[in-house]
Order: sequence, then C-alpha cells, then structure tokens
Amino acid sequence: MPLCNDVIKNREIRFMLSTPDQAEKAMHLLGDVEGIEHMEVTQANNLQICYSVEKLTLQMIENALRKVGFELDDSLVTVIKRAVFSYCEDALRASLGVDHEGEQKRDLSLPTQLLQDPRPDDWRNYV
Repeated sequence: MPLCNDVIKNREIRFMLSTPDQAEKAMHLLGDVEGIEHMEVTQANNLQICYSVEKLTLQMIENALRKVGFELDDSLVTVIKRAVFSYCEDALRASLGVDHEGEQKRDLSLPTQLLQDPRPDDWRNYV
C-alpha cells in the first residue's frame, strides 16, 4: 500500500496567453475522457482538472493536448511543477501496480477533428 493513497489529483493546466479560449476548448475536448472527474475554467488561460491517477497522469493529458495543437505555458515555474508532478504520479502509479516494468506508457488520444486550430488566423500563414 502506498504512503499516499490519494489517487484523485487536482491540477492546473496553464495555456499560453497569446491564443484565446484554449482552456474552454480543451475542457470540451477532454469531456469524455475516462478518468477525468471534473474540469473548470478558472481564467481564460487556466483549466482546473481533477482526475484519477490510476487511469491518467498530468503528463498524458498535457501530451495529448500538445499533439492536437494546444500551446501550453512553458515558464520556468510551470516546467518545474510538471517535473515534480510527473515524478510523484509515476511513483504512485508504480506503488499501486498500475505501471509494470517494461510496459510502455499508455498514450491518451484525442479526436483532432473536434478541435479548430487554436492559433489566430493571421498566425496560421506564418507558423
């Protein structure tokens, strides 16, 4: 039994300020994902998310969002928080027996056709 048996995690996903409505679009996109308990947009660029670490990790969620085109905040504080959360969640999953040694991490796949390109129209031509 792990020392910390809190398998429901409350985290904040921060998006770049340059693109509006990313948090709202991400909330709609993640709405049907198994393991996500609750989501709430707290600011235009912040999404509070509550999920079960037995099924998902913050790294899985953020990687899936990046794959479909979301721009996440990469400030120094956010990067350090991600690293600490990733280590803690991986250790908890290992102590729960969720991840077995040699087994690849499960990727979270999101439907890309539901998401409009989050970049402003004038950026799409140059980026």
